Amino acid sequence: MMIAAIFSLVSCSRVEKDGEKDGDWDSMVWKAEVPVVITTDGIYDVSVDGGKFTFVCQNYSSPWIECATSGESRYYPPRETNDYHTITADWFKAEIVGNKLSVTFDSNKDYNVRSLELSVTAGDIFYTFKFKQFGRN
Repeated sequence: MMIAAIFSLVSCSRVEKDGEKDGDWDSMVWKAEVPVVITTDGIYDVSVDGGKFTFVCQNYSSPWIECATSGESRYYPPRETNDYHTITADWFKAEIVGNKLSVTFDSNKDYNVRSLELSVTAGDIFYTFKFKQFGRN
């Protein structure tokens, strides 16, 4: 039996684009496009009715999505189509276009709180967004 392995090399070295330097191994810096509520433990609160969060990476021009985790479920971008920028699940969607991340949550029709951890990367640099969506009362 023959086993083939495919390796992909990613570099986080400094890339200059239009006079700006990209990353250089710095931690990712994200800024919300509109003010959002974040708890002291770094979790973004999502309304029971859902909503959209948009963040802009300030120091990397092309991050991509690594994975998302909710409880025991783990979600990945459809890598078989070389799409590392979108995850669509039954109650949320995450998408990166350039350096802009949008995360959209559907309405929570359940009584349970839903949590989501979304990991993004730019090679060897990772950042995790944490969300908590409230349940119906």
